[in-house]
Amino acid sequence: MTLYRKKTTGETLACRFAGASDRRPDKAVLEGMLACVREEYGDTYIDKRIYDLDWLMEETIAGRLLTAVVFAENGEAAAGICLRENPPFYGVGDLCMHVVRKAYRGYGIGTPLVAWVIAMPEAERFSAIGSHNATFHTMSQRESYACGLRPCGMLFNLYLSRGFVHSHANIGEKLSYAVAAMPFDRREVSLCMPEEHRAFAADYYRSVGVPVRFLPEGGPAPASDLTVLEDEAHCTLTLCLEACGSDLEERASALLAHSKDRPMQTAGACLELSSPSAAWGYQVLTGLGFRFSGLQPFCRGKQYLLLHHPMGVEIPFDRMHIDPAYQAMFDDVRASFPNRREN
Repeated sequence: MTLYRKKTTGETLACRFAGASDRRPDKAVLEGMLACVREEYGDTYIDKRIYDLDWLMEETIAGRLLTAVVFAENGEAAAGICLRENPPFYGVGDLCMHVVRKAYRGYGIGTPLVAWVIAMPEAERFSAIGSHNATFHTMSQRESYACGLRPCGMLFNLYLSRGFVHSHANIGEKLSYAVAAMPFDRREVSLCMPEEHRAFAADYYRSVGVPVRFLPEGGPAPASDLTVLEDEAHCTLTLCLEACGSDLEERASALLAHSKDRPMQTAGACLELSSPSAAWGYQVLTGLGFRFSGLQPFCRGKQYLLLHHPMGVEIPFDRMHIDPAYQAMFDDVRASFPNRREN
């Protein structure tokens, strides 16, 4: 048992940490995590699969889900968190489903729980630890930063916030996230970055101790290597480009045109930066209305440039809650969006 003290009252909390993984598929840990999620979100959590205990166990046994829970001395789950890949960013163990239950807030168990799950030996199967921190909640941003993750980008307007119930006020009609990451492997990376965003990239990689080399910008590939991810329920389209070909403008334009009439539709793109066509592709996509929104690094050796197309949906910059450690990154990204609303 570890003892924590509540700052405001001096009360103490004795608790223990427990994990579930393919090496230790502990059903009680998964049940404890679900108890935390249900108290905070009810049945409204974005990914409904997590409410199925059998599915959680299958993901755990397959090695795709690591879970850590803090149990109070009375046996109740006090807090929980998971590490899980977040497609298309394979290899990054994303900190998710992080909840400290209301009765146990103020004892300072949240950050130690983040550190504990990152330190699980099984976490090293990932190429990096990442977090997509909600912009309605600075605490998750602060905890990620305290555990070594550094801010590198934004994911705007991903999920419809209507019906998503929790302890905080939703910011905007769609949920946005601040991205942070830290690698396990700190070898040099090579990037075909647009000139105007090289300083941003250099600052980020320096912050996590990774050398960076910028590659010369090339022309288009013969054809685009493009994967399209579409979330119709949340009106989100994502273009994942391993190479940007001469067909990119035509293909991206067709995809935008196909979905533009849906209410609340937005689009994102991620460009793999080892491709010599990446900087060229960036110019094509910005011509179509996409804007720079940062980086998603260390995806099993791949570094992605993030872009966002608002498609007329407001990005509520002024109402977002951004921790001071994330502010410089946020300001740099916001500068790419000159207007509150872009068509």
